Amino acid sequence: MKGFLEYIGLKKSTSKANSLALLSCFIFLAPMLILTFTSDSFREIMFDTNSITGKLRAMELGAFTIIILLTIAIFKTSFAEEIFFRGFIAKRLISKFGFQKGNIFQSLIFGILHSVLFAAITTNVLFLSLIFIFPTIAAYIFGYLNEKKANGSIIPGWIGHALANIITYFTIAFII
Repeated sequence: MKGFLEYIGLKKSTSKANSLALLSCFIFLAPMLILTFTSDSFREIMFDTNSITGKLRAMELGAFTIIILLTIAIFKTSFAEEIFFRGFIAKRLISKFGFQKGNIFQSLIFGILHSVLFAAITTNVLFLSLIFIFPTIAAYIFGYLNEKKANGSIIPGWIGHALANIITYFTIAFII
């Protein structure tokens, strides 16, 4: 089993990489949250009942809802996506094409996936462009932190991704 966990990068990270992942999370999260706070059209997209935030928003805030939010944010989306994108896709692409090209390819795939998911909810070109750009850049940074600063561990990406999801889901579902 250790071989498989090592293969996907589920191993000890470095505190520096983890700290940089936290910092990165806040840098990439801020613009989208600001736009959601200030733009009626962005808010409408994020409140859509087909989105995770829309579904959470429809629930009453309480302990059970918080447990659901944390489970979705930490495991269903970020852990699963980090294993798939940075654990499998990035590692294979980097192995085949070298770090720079492989990391760019995995981050583009990650950004495209986010755009495609939201294209089912909206045709707002600005929103779809930003929901491509920010996750793409974040995916590149997390790939860099994982591979270059954390000895191949996907933990920094998981930390940053999970925190971004927790803050986004909670803010949009219960604060705005």
